Amino acid sequence: MKGDKLMNLIDDYKCVLPSICLITDDPYRVKMIAAHYLDKVEIFTETRGQVGLMGEFNNIPLIVMSVGIGITSTMAYLTELCSKNQIKRIVYFGDCITNDSSLPVGSTTYISKAYENDECFAVSENLFKYAESIMQKNNINARACATTTNDSYFIDKKYITNQEAKVLDFATSAIYRLNNNATNREILSILNICGNVTTNERIDEAIRQSGCHSAVMLALHTLIFKAI
Repeated sequence: MKGDKLMNLIDDYKCVLPSICLITDDPYRVKMIAAHYLDKVEIFTETRGQVGLMGEFNNIPLIVMSVGIGITSTMAYLTELCSKNQIKRIVYFGDCITNDSSLPVGSTTYISKAYENDECFAVSENLFKYAESIMQKNNINARACATTTNDSYFIDKKYITNQEAKVLDFATSAIYRLNNNATNREILSILNICGNVTTNERIDEAIRQSGCHSAVMLALHTLIFKAI
């Protein structure tokens, strides 16, 4: 455990940021990851209630940043971050829901493709393979699957997914859109299954916010794999 360290506040985006970034929806998660997993932590922004910080994991510099919930919020923060910095790799760590009994609530998925309306966006193949290697090496259990991104679920509570998708989430398609740009960025989404809409089973809110240890480790190790 890395906790009980001072997080120094530095000027917004006026420093040179690392080129690899772990993003998540919740600013609490950012601070939790910093406290338990990172060294040499400095906060570079607390804009509009979100938190962005720099630190080191296994001596490799990286960014951890919250982007809020939903497609619009995620794209707004990512666009600002990427337009001002040379971001080469992004791993998203978030939540999803399912109606599939084969996916236990509390388990972890890594996303092969994301559907949004009639469009489909694919994962970066390199990061997908890296994640599989890391799971095998560290005995981490996670399941690869497709997701449907639909943030209107927060309003209408309608669980509507593509036939291939096993889960529904609120940001992955927005992130995977960046894979289609000529930027050479590598992007992967790792999701905790926080509820089943058929059985109404849900994980505890405190556990949801912090995320399970194995999912965080999968995200961090994938982020830094062959990054130097």
